[in-house]
Amino acid sequence: MALTERQRTILNTVTERYIGTGLPVSSRELVELAGLRVSSSTVRSEFAQLEERGYLTHPHTSAGRMPTDLGYREFVDQLIDRSASRADARARGSSNALGTVLSEDLAGEIDTALRQATDAMSRATNLLALILAPRVSGARLVHVELLALHPDQLMYVFIVSTGAVMKGAIDWPQALDSGLVEWARTYLNETFADQALTARLIRRVLESPELSARESGFLKALAPAFEKLVDEQYQEELFVGGASRLLGESRLQDVSSLRDLLSLLEERFVLLHVLRAALDTGAVVVRIGSEHEASALQPFSVVAAGYGLPQRSLGTVSLVGPTRMDYETAIATVRETAMLLSDMVGERYE
Repeated sequence: MALTERQRTILNTVTERYIGTGLPVSSRELVELAGLRVSSSTVRSEFAQLEERGYLTHPHTSAGRMPTDLGYREFVDQLIDRSASRADARARGSSNALGTVLSEDLAGEIDTALRQATDAMSRATNLLALILAPRVSGARLVHVELLALHPDQLMYVFIVSTGAVMKGAIDWPQALDSGLVEWARTYLNETFADQALTARLIRRVLESPELSARESGFLKALAPAFEKLVDEQYQEELFVGGASRLLGESRLQDVSSLRDLLSLLEERFVLLHVLRAALDTGAVVVRIGSEHEASALQPFSVVAAGYGLPQRSLGTVSLVGPTRMDYETAIATVRETAMLLSDMVGERYE
């Protein structure tokens, strides 16, 4: 059964008040807050019905009510469906600051922008900010640069269509041949152009039978760098910001649950699974408390959205915090950050 308009007003008012104060809301307090023209006894009757249906609960020591995970879900679904203008307005100050940070970094590496974005999101919300970096799998190698740092040291730089930049240095057993370095740079850029990066493609390019022994030997030394480029661990880097802020969050009442979350950050597999789920939705995704499969995440809520190019999502922006979080600001911040990162990636790499 759908909620009546009065029940929805009561549930929304209880949820908003509880998020702000952390205290159960009494019937008398609710009548004043919601401006309802009904008696406290009528509100208590509605409380009982909402509690029976699983939207509200109350601690044993109080006659007031507080939302359950189902109550939060009803509240959040309305926020998501509502026009985004109100939510965006509340986060406008932080979003504009974030937009300035990202705009200034357009010429830099994308990982720098992602680190700055996680920090800006965390500062704006006092929540844990997580950004899943673009995956290399299925992307194209836009450019290969090879430079002789020293007579016996070669620097390589790989720029991928997702915006990922990988660089490193290789110690050479003898003096580098500048002509061979220039040949390799040209050969790799021409051969990899407009092809999806896969381990099979890399082997075919580096081990082509058409290469001379000298050319093949040079490219063989680069093989470990290319293998790292397509390695699964490198493909999904998770940027984390605001762990110290979450530690000081007054809404967290259970120290053991925070310890579980920090342990989960070290494992990362479960978090990556949750974040990947938001990649293909094209909308803000909110998972609340008991909706999580992982028990370590059940004391928390996750707000996430994918970002990327129009034809393909590249990564995920998310905020993690207690179920009693400011969902309106969190949703607006995640949405705005995802849009800014999408614009950055599109402007720079498409």
